[in-house]
Amino acid sequence: MNTPVYQPQPFQDDEIDLFELAERLWARKLLIIIITALAAVISVAVALLLPPTWQSEARIYPTSDAGLTHLNSLKQQIEGGGYNPATPPQVFNTYYRYLTAPSTLREVFHNSGLAEKALQANPGGDQKKVLASAFQKFSESLSSNQSDPKKDAGEFLTIRFTSQDQAFTAELINDQLLPLVRSKILNLYSESLEAERIDTTNSLNRSIQQAETQYIESSRFKSLQLEEALSVARAGGIIKPEQNQNLGSSSHDAWFLMGTDILSESLKLQKSELDRYRFISRPQSDDADKPFLANVAPLFLRIESLKTLNTKLEDLQPVAIDEPATIPVSPIKPKKKLIIALGVVLGGMLGVFIALIQITVTSRKEKQALAEQVPSVPHPSADATFSR
Repeated sequence: MNTPVYQPQPFQDDEIDLFELAERLWARKLLIIIITALAAVISVAVALLLPPTWQSEARIYPTSDAGLTHLNSLKQQIEGGGYNPATPPQVFNTYYRYLTAPSTLREVFHNSGLAEKALQANPGGDQKKVLASAFQKFSESLSSNQSDPKKDAGEFLTIRFTSQDQAFTAELINDQLLPLVRSKILNLYSESLEAERIDTTNSLNRSIQQAETQYIESSRFKSLQLEEALSVARAGGIIKPEQNQNLGSSSHDAWFLMGTDILSESLKLQKSELDRYRFISRPQSDDADKPFLANVAPLFLRIESLKTLNTKLEDLQPVAIDEPATIPVSPIKPKKKLIIALGVVLGGMLGVFIALIQITVTSRKEKQALAEQVPSVPHPSADATFSR
C-alpha cells in the first residue's frame, strides 16, 4: 500500500510590517517622484491653459426722500392734498422686480451683442436652440441678490456678472443693465403720472359739465316759472305789486302778485343770464372774455395747470448706486495655486498607489516561489499507522 504524501501548507502571515512597507516604498521613491512631477506638470499646464474668468459687481441702496421729491411733487399736483407719496422702500422693491425680470435680462442679452455673438459662433445650428442655450448661460452668469437684514447693515442689492472678457464684466452692468432698469422705472412712473393726470382732467371736466348743466337747467326752469307768473299776472290785470313781494323770499306760486312790470323785467334779466357766462361744456365763438361760474372757475384753472405739467421724470433717482461696477484686477477662476497644489497631492497619492500595487504583486510572486521550493515529506501520523 502506498503511503499518502501530505503537502505542508505555508504559513499565512497576515500581519502588516509597516517598517518593511516603508522600506519598499522608499525603494520605489523614484517612481513616486516621477508620477508626482508628471501630475504637477499636467496641473501647471491645465492652470495656464484654462481661460480666466472675471467677475465684477455693483452695490445699490434705496434712494433718499430727496431723490423722490420731483415724483411726489407731481403726484401732489395731480392727485391733490390726499395723495399717496412714493417711499424709497416701495421704489426699491419695484427696482428689484424690474432688475430680475426675464424681459429685462433678455433685452440686455440682445442689446449687449451676446445674442449676435452666439449666432456667429454657431452659424449652422438651430437659431432658437442656440439663443436659448446662450441666454441660459448668460442668466446663470448674472446674479442679483438682496441683503439679509439680520446679517447685513442696511438694505442693498449686489449685482454680479461673470465673463471671460475682463472689461466686459463691468461694461455690461454699468452701460447696459443699470441704464435699462432705470429707463424702465422712469417710464413706469411717467406713464403712471400721465394716466393719473388724464384721469384727473377727465374727472374735473365731468364736474364742470355737471355744474354748468345744473346751472343752465336751473336758469331755464326759473325762466319758465317767471313766464308762468307773468301770464297769471296779465290774466289778472296785475300791473303793479299789490303787496311787497320779493323773488327770493316768496314762493314762486305767488310771484304773479308782483305785477307784470316787475315780472317782465325779471324775465328779461333771467333770459340774459346765460349769455353772461362762459360755459366750457357748450363753447361759443364770442365767449372768450366772459367769466366762468363761481364753482367752475377753480376747476378750470386746475385743468389748465395740469396741462402744463411735464410728467417726464428725467431727474428721478430711483436708487442710490453706492458702488458701480469696476473692471476686476484678478480673475476668480481658475485658481492656479489650488490647481497646482491639488495636482501635486493627487500625483503623490497616485504614485504611492502604483507603488503599493507593485509591492503587492512582487510580494505575491515571492510567496508563490517560496511555496514551490518547500519539499514534500510524509506526515508523521501516516508512518505510525503503517508501522503497526
